[in-house]
Amino acid sequence: MGVFAWRNLLTRPMRTLLALIGLSIPILGVLGLFSLSDGLRNMVGDTLSQIEGVMVMSENSPSPVASSMTTDVVAKIRAIPGVRAAAPEVWRLAPDVEGRGLTSRLIGGVMTKSWNSMLDQPVVTGQDIAAHAKLRSAVYPRSLKTKGEGRFLNEGDVGKPNVVISRKLAKQFGAGPGEPKKVGDRLRISDVDCTIVGLYDTGSMLLDGVIVMDIGMARKLLGMAPETVSAVYVEADTPPGYEAIREAIEKAEPTVTARSMNEVQSSFNVMMSEVDKVLMLVVSLALAVGVVGIVNTMLMSTTERFVEFGVLRTLGWSQADVLRLVTTESACLGLLAGVVGCLLAWAGATVANQFLGGGIRLGVTPGSMALGLGLSVATGVLGGFYPAWKAARMAPMEAIRLGSR
Repeated sequence: MGVFAWRNLLTRPMRTLLALIGLSIPILGVLGLFSLSDGLRNMVGDTLSQIEGVMVMSENSPSPVASSMTTDVVAKIRAIPGVRAAAPEVWRLAPDVEGRGLTSRLIGGVMTKSWNSMLDQPVVTGQDIAAHAKLRSAVYPRSLKTKGEGRFLNEGDVGKPNVVISRKLAKQFGAGPGEPKKVGDRLRISDVDCTIVGLYDTGSMLLDGVIVMDIGMARKLLGMAPETVSAVYVEADTPPGYEAIREAIEKAEPTVTARSMNEVQSSFNVMMSEVDKVLMLVVSLALAVGVVGIVNTMLMSTTERFVEFGVLRTLGWSQADVLRLVTTESACLGLLAGVVGCLLAWAGATVANQFLGGGIRLGVTPGSMALGLGLSVATGVLGGFYPAWKAARMAPMEAIRLGSR
C-alpha cells in the first residue's frame, strides 16, 4: 500500500512539489519559533546560573535600572540573621559613551542595518568596592579572572574614574573593526574620561553590556544623590538559606522586593510558557493553511482518478482499502514535508548561529524534530481524510462513469 501510494504521488510531481512546499514552510516556522524560544530559555538559564545571591530592589521594580532606595535599607539587611554580606549598587542606563547616545545608536543601526548597534544600550553600575570585595559569588570579578584581562576594581579605585568593561563593549566602542579598546585605554562617558583597568567576558548578552565603576563615581556621573542605591546584592551564610533570607528581607522592609535567582528563573519560565502559547496560535494558523493545501491537492488528485478507484473496486477493493490508499498518500506527503521542514530548520539554525552572540544558541533538537514530523504527518492525514472519504464512498460504476467524462 505504501509503495503504491508513493508511486501515485510521483506521477504528479509538480502538484506534489507545490503541496510539499506549502506544508514544509509551516513546519519550518514551528521549529524555528520553538528553537528561538529554547535559545532564550537556555541563555537566561546560563546567565542566572552565574548569579547565586538575592537581589534586593525597590518594590515592583522590573530591574535594578528602574529601582531607587536609600542607604538605610543596607543597614537593615545586614542586621538580618543569616546574611553573610550585603553589597549596595547603583544602576542606570549609560549616558553618552564615546559621544554616542541611544539616539545616535538607533540612527547608526538603521543606516548600517546593524541590530547590535540598535539594541545594545550599555548600563552603568556603581559598586561599593569594599562591600563587594567580601562577596564569594560576584559575577564580574570571577569572569575577569577566568576569561578576561587586567584587574578588577579595588579600594584604590574609590572616587576615581576607573572602569571595568566587557570585551563586547571594548569592540563596540573601539577605534574601528579589529581595534577594540584595551586595558589602559580611555573611555569617555558623558564628559568624563575614564580609564579601563579590566576586561571581563561572561558570554551573556544580559551581563556583557555593563560598565562597572566605583559607586561614588557612578553617583556623580549619573547625577544621583549620595544616599541613593538601586539594589543590594545579598549573600547568605549557606546557599540553602536564600529562600529564608528573601522572606526575612521582605518582612523586615516591606517597601522592597527580594528576588532569588530561582524565583527569577521560575518567573521567566512562566512568561516563556505564555509566549509559547502565542507561538502555538500563530503556528496553528500556518498549519491550517497547510491543511487547506493538502485538501486541495488530494481533492484534485482523487477527482482525476475516479476511473482508477472504480476499477480497483470492481477488482475487489473495499471502501476501507480506497480510504487507506488516499490517506496513506496524504500521510506520505505530510511526512516528506516534515523531513524537508526539519532539514531547513536545522540548516537555518546552523547558519544563524554563525551571526548570533551573547549566549543565544539556536538548535533543532531530536524532540523538536519529532514534534515537527508528528505535526506534518497529522496535518497530512487530516488534510487527506475528506478526499479519501469522498473517493471511498462512490459506487464502482458511478466512479468509472464520472471519471470517463
